[in-house]
Amino acid sequence: MRRFLLLILAVLIIVPGLPEPAAAQATDTPTPTATATATPLPPLQFTGIEPREVFNNGNNTLSIYGSGFTENCVVRVIGYGLLSTSFINPTALTAVLPAGVAAGTYTLDVSDGARTAQLGNALVVRSPAPQPTATSPAQPPPPGRPILTIRNYTVEPARVKAGEEFVVTIEIYNNGSRAGENTMAVFPGGAFLPVGEKGHMIWQLHINHTAVVSQRLRAPEALTSGVHNVEIELSANDWEGNHYDYPDSVPVEVIGKPTASDVTGKPKIVIEEAVTEPAVLVPGEPFSLTMVLANRGSRTAINVFAISGATDMAVPASGSDTVSTPRIGIEDTVTVTLPLMLSNVDTGGRQNMSIKLEYSDYSGGSYSDAQNIGVDIDTSLTRQPQLLIQSYTTEPEYLAAGDTFTLTIEVANVGGDDAGRLTLALGGEEGTLLAPFIPLGAGNVLFVDEVLKGESVTLSRQLIVDGSAEAKAYSLPIALAYDDARASRQEDVQRLSIIVRKRPEIQASFYRPPDLLMVGMPSAVMLEVVNVGRSAINVAELTAEAAGVAVSSEGIPFVGPLDPGGSAPLDLLLTPEEVGPTELVVSIVYRDDFNQTQVITDSLALEVMEVPEMGPGGPGGPDSVPPPEVQGPETALQRIGRALRGFFGLGS
Repeated sequence: MRRFLLLILAVLIIVPGLPEPAAAQATDTPTPTATATATPLPPLQFTGIEPREVFNNGNNTLSIYGSGFTENCVVRVIGYGLLSTSFINPTALTAVLPAGVAAGTYTLDVSDGARTAQLGNALVVRSPAPQPTATSPAQPPPPGRPILTIRNYTVEPARVKAGEEFVVTIEIYNNGSRAGENTMAVFPGGAFLPVGEKGHMIWQLHINHTAVVSQRLRAPEALTSGVHNVEIELSANDWEGNHYDYPDSVPVEVIGKPTASDVTGKPKIVIEEAVTEPAVLVPGEPFSLTMVLANRGSRTAINVFAISGATDMAVPASGSDTVSTPRIGIEDTVTVTLPLMLSNVDTGGRQNMSIKLEYSDYSGGSYSDAQNIGVDIDTSLTRQPQLLIQSYTTEPEYLAAGDTFTLTIEVANVGGDDAGRLTLALGGEEGTLLAPFIPLGAGNVLFVDEVLKGESVTLSRQLIVDGSAEAKAYSLPIALAYDDARASRQEDVQRLSIIVRKRPEIQASFYRPPDLLMVGMPSAVMLEVVNVGRSAINVAELTAEAAGVAVSSEGIPFVGPLDPGGSAPLDLLLTPEEVGPTELVVSIVYRDDFNQTQVITDSLALEVMEVPEMGPGGPGGPDSVPPPEVQGPETALQRIGRALRGFFGLGS
């Protein structure tokens, strides 16, 4: 019947001389026929449908594929009737098959009134399987599905003006567990108007794969400023023919057309002048900021606020950080003052201070602006205390593991104001970095009530070096904390260097005791120097000296490392010059762990005697002094006496 009606309509249009319909005869000027100017349309082709099988217990969306489709195309199920049809693009349509269609196999055709394409046995409609009873187990859900999301998007240009076109590009990502078949992206537009084809066929989109689609749209002239959404409809089937929809949207910032209130202008507040009192600011000191605000716009500004809280440079000295004025007319000025206090800034000189301005107009418009003013800052110590560790000493000067010593520190105030409540913490505030030094009789913190400017204080604490301390230079942190004139607590950490050395231990003894020492008579002495310590000594020089005695070395003194328990010989020739007791001082020059030359000494007692006088008869005469009797082996003195007697012919 429909084909018959279409045929009659075509005959009425084409055959000349036939009377036109009554509506057409009522006009004076005949309407030209459609065939006079129309371009022949391409043939309509119907190539496929998805899904091919559906159940009739609910509505089903059918995807129709082919070519030559237009917005006038309608899908018909032969034996049932026309379906609600939507145009996607010239190669794709969608149609909704309502519930209740009788089960069977159907032929479908697509027609736009002038062209028709048909696909035989294209659709199989089935009745649903009987529902399981309450006791039967539920059917398992299908094992997975495609899931489409918009992972990224771009808008070009980024800010869209009302009435202009723009391009939205989206990256579609399949985050599901099945590939998407006949994947499609449709841009209905929402607040925007699609330009060109609004449907994009992606076909198959595998798991974890992406597809990029671009759509040109236009922002309507009447669109207001703000963020509006571009609606996007994503859809896909799985390989079993199940259909899934994923509606989504992306935001677009729109700049609307100026309104009547915009055309009339707006206020503009500027800081035309700014001064501080005092002119030069000092950290921690209060000051007043006076600003001249001028309205250089074309509308009156109301509810004007100036806020200094846009920066951490200053804090309120009293009240808040905001000052306001109710109204500033066009080309008018208003002077406002803020009481502030400069924060503890580190950089002096000319610096920027940010002031935030907020105001509105009588039409309800709101405005915000941040402007910078210049202030002069003095960060020198002319008005602040500053404590420095001027000197420190240890007693004794050279320290070794296990030594008890006194650390004396001199702290000087080199600033421009007094410092109060000084605490000096050895090893940091908590004392955790004091090792290997251990306080004796008190804690690690020393206290001074006040240190006047230009003066210094001396503090002492008795410490002991840990017995297991290594020989090296230790950096000892000293935490200083004190109050300035404004009761602001100032903190600083300074460091001392304390050197711990290894103390060698030696013992000198006579390897061969000296003979009786007599003035002017040379005597050979053999010494032995023993390392009785626990570490080796790198001996650089081995010498000896005694008051009133000429000392010379016999042979080459020992030089080199002397291990613990080792000994080094020292052969000397002593020629006494004075009578009486004296000490032979043995010095070992060695290099310590810091490659510094150090000296350690030991001493031995000596006794020098007068040479006996000769009588008139010479040695052995009646007035001579008999030589002392010496038991045991012949001594050097006996050998000298024997030599003298032989010289004078009085003995061998």
